[in-house]
Amino acid sequence: MKPNDNEQLTSLIHLLDDPDEEVYRHVTDKLISFGTEVIPSLEEAWEKSFDPDLHWRLEELIHIIQFETLVKETAEWSRKKSPDILEGAILISKYQYPDLDVFKVHQQLDNLSYEIAREMNYNTTPLEKVNVFNHVLFTLNGFAGNSEKLYDPQNHYLNYVLESKKGNPVSLAILYMILAQKLEMNVYGVKLPQHFVLSLHKNPIDDFRSEQEVRSSFVFYISPFNKGIIFNRDEVSLYLRKMNIDPEAKHFLPSDNRAVIATLVQSLIACYEYGNETEKVNELTRVMEAIER
Repeated sequence: MKPNDNEQLTSLIHLLDDPDEEVYRHVTDKLISFGTEVIPSLEEAWEKSFDPDLHWRLEELIHIIQFETLVKETAEWSRKKSPDILEGAILISKYQYPDLDVFKVHQQLDNLSYEIAREMNYNTTPLEKVNVFNHVLFTLNGFAGNSEKLYDPQNHYLNYVLESKKGNPVSLAILYMILAQKLEMNVYGVKLPQHFVLSLHKNPIDDFRSEQEVRSSFVFYISPFNKGIIFNRDEVSLYLRKMNIDPEAKHFLPSDNRAVIATLVQSLIACYEYGNETEKVNELTRVMEAIER
């Protein structure tokens, strides 16, 4: 439903400071039903008012509208047959940055992929390609794991990673995947206990391939958090055994984009739990439910 005209919208906004809780609840429900189109009017009302209580109500209302829109868009993204990893990462960034400049993010990614492509010879081996990729991303551009602030929630947001050049294992892996996809490299996320890495394959992986085909297409693993170091299956097995975990097929096989973004959200929830930010934990739990629905 959309507001009939500006007069109706203005009248509803004026009622936001009504002391009657029933009136306030009815007005907020009505405004929320209009969706993001009313946000500019709510922001304008905030700027014109000097009432701190109304400011709080307007800020809360804007947040609710933005968050409900995010949950809806995340569910729509997850229902797609092949959800795009970049689109998913941008949606999660919008949780913290609802006014995110998406064009700027795309521009930064395009610039990075162009810089890597310019240095890469496509007739070289997969190992040589990854070495060039790693050199441009980690050495020339200075991207690295944020070891000092590993539990900082900001590490999860793609726009922050691009600006700060710091991230955690999941966010750096997602950045690597996005850039690799632009360069037509078959790179996929692999969820390990307490870590997240990537696997490189000779051919694209899709839901219709058998596990054997996926395994036969495998080349090697990459750890973006450790500046792109390369390792093999035996080293994954050794890592698991050191953690007293019996290796299983799921530890070696790539995840789909939906599972990768779910891992990002799970990690984000853990960070907010660590900081005792209960409201954000509850909201992100709803985002997780939208992905898994």
